[in-house]
Amino acid sequence: MPEARRRRTFKALAGVALAAALVAAPLVTSGASATGLGGGVGTIAHAGNNNNGNNGNNNGNNNGNNNGNNNGNNEDEPDYWEKHYKSYDAECYKYKPNDKTSHGKITGNGKTVTLNEFQQSWHGNAWVALIVHAKTGDNVFEEPAAGVAYGPPKDGKKQPDVSYWIVCKGTIPPTPPTVVTPTLTYRPPSCTAPGVLTRSENVTWTSTKNEDGTTTWTAVAKPATVFATGAETTWTVPSLDQLSGQACRPDQPRAEQTSTDASDSDCASTTVTITTTTTTTPYVWDDQVAEWVLGEPVTSTASEDRPMTVEEKLDCPLPETVVENGSWVDGEWECGDTTVTQTRQISETVYAYDEQGNPVASSAISLESQTRDLTEDEIGDCPLVPGGIESVCVGDVPYLGYEVALPEGYTADSQTPVTISFVNPGGEDYVVDNQPLAGSLLWPGASAAEPKMWPGWELVDGEYVKTTGNFDWTREGVTVRFDVNPTYSTTVEYPAATALCANPLLTDGAPASTPGSDPLAATGGGAVSPIVVAGGGAALVAGIAVVLIVAWRRRKAGPR
Repeated sequence: MPEARRRRTFKALAGVALAAALVAAPLVTSGASATGLGGGVGTIAHAGNNNNGNNGNNNGNNNGNNNGNNNGNNEDEPDYWEKHYKSYDAECYKYKPNDKTSHGKITGNGKTVTLNEFQQSWHGNAWVALIVHAKTGDNVFEEPAAGVAYGPPKDGKKQPDVSYWIVCKGTIPPTPPTVVTPTLTYRPPSCTAPGVLTRSENVTWTSTKNEDGTTTWTAVAKPATVFATGAETTWTVPSLDQLSGQACRPDQPRAEQTSTDASDSDCASTTVTITTTTTTTPYVWDDQVAEWVLGEPVTSTASEDRPMTVEEKLDCPLPETVVENGSWVDGEWECGDTTVTQTRQISETVYAYDEQGNPVASSAISLESQTRDLTEDEIGDCPLVPGGIESVCVGDVPYLGYEVALPEGYTADSQTPVTISFVNPGGEDYVVDNQPLAGSLLWPGASAAEPKMWPGWELVDGEYVKTTGNFDWTREGVTVRFDVNPTYSTTVEYPAATALCANPLLTDGAPASTPGSDPLAATGGGAVSPIVVAGGGAALVAGIAVVLIVAWRRRKAGPR
């Protein structure tokens, strides 16, 4: 387009804007219009600016045309418009119809330009201007809007194609808003007239009806206005309808009340609980008589605690006397006793009031005694009472003759309660059970039947041969234990070697002796000499115990 024509278009448009701004009256194909900035004119020189790759999309137009030779006076170049919008710190970019850019694009079949949304990461805060060029000249749109199609000047009624377009972005300062203060007042309704609401007109008002009959009024700032700091913006207004019916009744009389107190003393916690019962009878409106009348009474209770007084404490019963019996403790007893004396401690606690009315305890301790029978288990811990216990000879056969007695108070569970054990110091004991308290027992290793045997001897080829076997360990003083539950042990000597029953008879009829044998009589627990019963037969064997017991009792009695 000739330079003269472009200038004429620009000057004609400049008369519409503020004094220094060159703004064309735009033809906006969407029907929108641009807002005039009224900016100043100045000189600004920008090198390329990397705004999300936008310079790369300029295809070199800015650098090719903005080489400094035109000194920023060419309206077809971005630096001209950057100078023009210097006060907005503008950065301007030039695009041909086929250029690709994130700033916008050609629309309307090549006849308009539509800008994209302004991005926060870009320079400035808004689109400052859009210059759309065609053969008919330039249209300049200040503060263009994104999404709106803007075209160049028309050629009569026809819309020409866009030749190129320049877009500028920068910082547009906000216009200070007008400060306003909303006001709302109302006159309450009466029984003769409704209420009156008065609101200021410098704001927009919205209202919300509440369930309780009130209305909430909210002030909303009009465009280009803001509320003053601390200004009230919300009011809740009661219903302003004229009062009628209940609202116009006389004041409700005060409800009638009666109260009664009851007390309950708790001696355990020394507190008194006061329970107050209050009966409240409200006045209710009676439409038939058009006045307030007494309604239904309502009863409520409340409780509180207080400490008991000394006098109240003295009315409380004292705690019962406490008697605590200790456990019975046995005294000492000896074997032969059948009873034992027991004692126990008795603690008695009694209560009396102190000066504050509190129960105070005092205790006394006493002793009590009684006698009880000893149990058989206890008596069983005592030993058996020994009588005569010795080795005896019945002919040429050795026996153990014995008599033991149970401790006094102990009762055996059978006639043969005794277990007799010959204690082997180096091996297994010789044990015979179910024996009477007094009797005789064939000596271990001995035999009364043919062939007869003696402990420490064995029969080899018809000849008696000395051996360490066959209970030889019983020949040198053996411990014999008698067990019922009570027990008794003593050492019993085997008959002396010279005794008829000590060893086998030699061929000359004399008893064989053993090396180191003691020619003295063998003695047992009562130190009684071996008893030799000359003769045979069962009657003699059965009488061993009787003979032994008689001999032991005579020695025990001593000379008369």
